[in-house]
Amino acid sequence: MATEASVRRWGAVLWPSFFAAGVMTAVFFALIDPLDLNAISALPVQVTREQGYTIGFFMFWVGSASSSWFTAMLLKKRDE
Repeated sequence: MATEASVRRWGAVLWPSFFAAGVMTAVFFALIDPLDLNAISALPVQVTREQGYTIGFFMFWVGSASSSWFTAMLLKKRDE
């Protein structure tokens, strides 16, 4: 069972990264259309605009969550 400290740590990592991913997605896709990215990619799969937004959001979320997780690990005390 998860302790309160670990739940808080996960919340401190996931919530800010979710917010940052939302902002990054809005800014990125305000400038670039997912269908344009689909046209220049080497993947044989065709992606719709909505799928492109979803994939982009989760990529931004994973990137910002990993950054937040790394920061949380650096702030962790030696005995934790």
